[in-house]
This record gives sequence, structure tokens and C-alpha cells, in this order.
Amino acid sequence: MMKPVATITLSLLLACAAPAHADDYENALGAMRRGDFASGFKLLKPLAEKGDARAQADLGAMYLTGKGAPADPKEAMRWLRLAADHGNASAQFNLGTMYLEGQFVMRDYKEAMKWNLLAAGQGLAAAQVNIASMYYDGAGVTQDYKEAAKWLRLAAEQGDADAQLNLGNMYVAGQGVERDLLRGYMWTQLATESLSMGDTEKKAVRDMSAKTLSSEALAKAQAMVTRCKESKFKNCD
Repeated sequence: MMKPVATITLSLLLACAAPAHADDYENALGAMRRGDFASGFKLLKPLAEKGDARAQADLGAMYLTGKGAPADPKEAMRWLRLAADHGNASAQFNLGTMYLEGQFVMRDYKEAMKWNLLAAGQGLAAAQVNIASMYYDGAGVTQDYKEAAKWLRLAAEQGDADAQLNLGNMYVAGQGVERDLLRGYMWTQLATESLSMGDTEKKAVRDMSAKTLSSEALAKAQAMVTRCKESKFKNCD
């Protein structure tokens, strides 16, 4: 049985494109990385008002989480929509997650898929995981394990640990992919290296994925793990 696709927590997602006002924006990022969200907010607000989509996305996330400003879902939606309409992937993902989970808005799978597809198309792994979860659960779409596995692999190849774990479980179960215990072991092992879980839980996951393999198969699977990791997830077949 596949571990449920991890719920995406709304968070401050910082985009990567060069901002129009690099100095002010970078100073805002520096403040937020130090945990000084109030200073970050003060720097971001004028940039957002001038139309900087990255600042708008971050401002929306701050209103959403209550970091740097009082939580205000209405203001969060206003800024996130402005940024999302300007093509900001972080804002698109946050909107998609809100509609998927029904956070501060009515749950709307059509809107969730729309915004997550836009963010996923820009390579945002978390949005790809959201889409995979919708296909796996049949949330607003016809349940399709093959499609779920496709989106999980895109995210897994970017190093997303939740995607790697779930993709590994799908290989073990033969859901959406041909059953393959070696690939199941490989993705599961890779996931445990970066998942936020205790050592005991990690060991349990590793032992579970290894117990059906012979010593010869296990050695082959471990070599696959090494090759996949050394290639930065590009040589994982």
C-alpha cells in the first residue's frame, strides 16, 4: 500500500529569477533567512506595489503564514493572484495548494489542477507532487496511477524526498509502473537520506524495502542507488 502523498505545507517559497530591484530584494531575502520577517516585509512591500512578481509572491506567503505581518488570507490571496498572473511559480503553487486543500478558499480541484500545472510546467517539484497526489487519489480527475507515477518521477529526479519515497512504493506495489523491487529499493533508499524522520523510522523504511531482496539483488540495488545519486538523479534506470 502506497504511503499517502505528503501534504504540501504552504510556505515562503522564494523564486530564482533575477528581480528588478536586486539589492532591495536580496536584502529582503537575507533578512528572512535570518528570521527577521518584519524587516523582510518592509523591504518587499514597496517592490510588490511596483509590480515585482517575486516580491508579490513572497508578500502573499507572508500574509498567509503570518510571518512578518498579521495573517490576512484576503491580502494573501490578492498578492498571490497578482504574482501568479505574472507567471510566478511559487505563487501558482501556493494558490494550487490552497484550492487543493481548501485552505482559506472553497476546495476546487479544477483551480487546484490549473495552478499546479502552471507551476509544475516551470519545474517546481512540489507542484508536481501535488498533481501526482490528485491522480493517485482521483481528486477531481479520473484515478490514474500511471499519470501519478509520471509526475512523481519528475519530482523525484529533482531530489524531492516525498516523491522519491512514494515512487519507490509504487514500484514495489506495481502501481502505475511495472513492479520492480530493485527500483523500489533504490528510490526508497534515496528518499530516506533527506526525509525529515528519525533514525529509527529511516531504518524501518530501509529494512522494509530490503527484506524481499536476495543478497545478490540487494548489492545490485545498492549500486543503482550510488549511480543515481552520483548522477544527481539523471541516471536512475
